[in-house]
Amino acid sequence: MSWNRNQENHTLNFELPAPTNITASTNVDFVVKLDPHPDEQDTTDNTGQVQDLTFVDRVSPRLYFTHINFAGIGFPALADVEPGVGDAFVQGIYPVNDADPALYTEGLFPTLTYNNDPNGNSVIDATEVGDLLDGLESIRQMIVGGATGNTDNIFLYGWVKGNPVNGNGWATIGGRVAFGNTEYVRHQRTYAHELGHNFGLFHNGRRLSPDVGWDTGGRLDGNPAGNNTTGLVKGSSLSDIMVGGQLSNSAWVDITTYNALLGSGVIGSASADASGDTSMDLTGRGVAYISGVLDPSGSSVVRLNPVFRYPWPAQASAPSETGIFTAELVDDAGVKYTARFDGLMANDGGGGNDTVHGFFALRIRVPEAQEINSLTIVRTEDGTELASIQRGLPPTITLKPPATGLKLGKETELTWDVSDPDTSLTDLRIQLAYSADRGLNWVPIGVNIAGTESSFSFNSTEILSTEGASGIIRAIVSDGLNTVYSELRGFEVSRGRTRR
Repeated sequence: MSWNRNQENHTLNFELPAPTNITASTNVDFVVKLDPHPDEQDTTDNTGQVQDLTFVDRVSPRLYFTHINFAGIGFPALADVEPGVGDAFVQGIYPVNDADPALYTEGLFPTLTYNNDPNGNSVIDATEVGDLLDGLESIRQMIVGGATGNTDNIFLYGWVKGNPVNGNGWATIGGRVAFGNTEYVRHQRTYAHELGHNFGLFHNGRRLSPDVGWDTGGRLDGNPAGNNTTGLVKGSSLSDIMVGGQLSNSAWVDITTYNALLGSGVIGSASADASGDTSMDLTGRGVAYISGVLDPSGSSVVRLNPVFRYPWPAQASAPSETGIFTAELVDDAGVKYTARFDGLMANDGGGGNDTVHGFFALRIRVPEAQEINSLTIVRTEDGTELASIQRGLPPTITLKPPATGLKLGKETELTWDVSDPDTSLTDLRIQLAYSADRGLNWVPIGVNIAGTESSFSFNSTEILSTEGASGIIRAIVSDGLNTVYSELRGFEVSRGRTRR
């Protein structure tokens, strides 16, 4: 008989479940024994083994998703993106713990409406991507879980109804946010592709031959018939997940990509700041969140956002040894703190010019007691200044009780008074956060609100219900380098969601 490794019934295929209550080991032996077939002439190759394998303890990322209503086209259906469907390709190809029920979950905060479509073509063009990723990252910064705070282990993906995206999807390379389409024949793979960018991977042109293995497409729960995928073993004619513009039935993962992820600290361990410190700053003031948007060519800073020092546990970004840009903070004691970055985004179009400069985000640890006097973005190579912010007098903000009182119904309107003695209201940025449990956990309810606004409405049924009057709402404002907040306590939310 002529054996063909591309044929499912000619190969031995199996999976090892994630071990439980087992610590890492460097001397694991893996043995395979096959019972002989009655007609088999040579049984000497029925046993094989690999000795002294190294097993490591890994940390699962926390993958959150949200729905995006772009330009009034509506939200995608939950059934298309829910756990077990939206993340099926991710679970099939990446070294993550598939058995972790918290691996991929819906964010328990209001869904995102994004109407920035200046040319009115109902397409998220390259020039509009930075603003959407900016909104998603602001949301991610306010996903805070108790003592664990907000870390580089948290990722956020936005699903858009249909495919009104120039390039199928976009992601920050080495960042933590991305978004993409819900087109049936590609959306599960698009998510895995964009997440690959978040994990630090770039596009490649690799085909998988002669590698063979599990066909993720054939195992996708609810995989559309249009993907024409029926077997459990893939052939050798597919493309690596980081080849752009593929459909779900034409992509898998090759050994090079898989091994790169196995050796990456991004999804394998807790991240550290530039000093190697993985501890939390329990007040948040000790971590400065910096973000903005670069020109696609990287020649200029289009927008440098106000810096936030959030009032909850946070962790500085993982260190970067390279980066053509450097963020420089100087505190009121004259001490300088720096971090390098590239600010790259990538789309999934599969054509040329698919990696450009754009939205960037990073967090730098600063002593809690010190104020930040200046922020400057420079070109690392020659120190050329591209943008800067100088500290002025702090703003003030006062959050007012909603008209519904402390018991929130379906729709809630928040109002506030905000002022600043030396900064235009147009330069202020306001974030709204909610806690259902007296401040242990936090989620966003509104992000990137202009200082000229004095109210915001949200759907109270999209946030968690409280146990009694345990709810808190905070309005947080930054004028550039000063962060202040106002809060209201004692809210009751009886018609909200429950944790899954």
